[in-house]
Amino acid sequence: MGQLYQWVKNIVIYMIVNAIITNLLGDSSYKKYVSMVSGLILVLLVVSPLLDLLSMDDRFDFLFRSNNFAVETAEFKNTLQRMEENQRQAIFEEYEVKIEKQVRESLQEDNIVLSNFNVEFQDDIDKSGFGEILRINIKGEYKAEDRPAFNNGVEPITIDPIVIEFKEKENSEKIPSPIEINIKNKLSDFYNIKPDNININIQGG
Repeated sequence: MGQLYQWVKNIVIYMIVNAIITNLLGDSSYKKYVSMVSGLILVLLVVSPLLDLLSMDDRFDFLFRSNNFAVETAEFKNTLQRMEENQRQAIFEEYEVKIEKQVRESLQEDNIVLSNFNVEFQDDIDKSGFGEILRINIKGEYKAEDRPAFNNGVEPITIDPIVIEFKEKENSEKIPSPIEINIKNKLSDFYNIKPDNININIQGG
């Protein structure tokens, strides 16, 4: 009779403790793992009298430890995946710095200073072309003493700016200058991307 009382007592205590832990976890991602382990514990509590009779304690202890190891392995894989994502992000950031340096040096050959730079990568590992450059956005400006010379040595004529009333498509229909087209084609060949995927805007030309 005493063993039966202790058996029921253990189950009741377990149910109370399990309810408290479940409420504390809320919507935590670990809740499903805790539920899995707690379910196994409940089974062990319910069949514990039979285990004593059949001497299966060692077998269930092994199963419990095996299940616990599986839970720990799943958590480790999740942690490892997050680490890999962080590592990939760090690699892309380093790659972007390298490309920015190359673009800056390329612009300097045309006496242009890089003022703003952005590059977009294919960073989805499940898609084709992972790691490839999708788009490059560049803003630059000529050095004050180095304006573009497309006039065969003739001194440029300074014209006062003309104010136009209708500016609805001023930005969207901006015609690229010869130097912008030249730089776009050069970068397109170097990085093997379409010229349309390179947005370049040089101020002061």
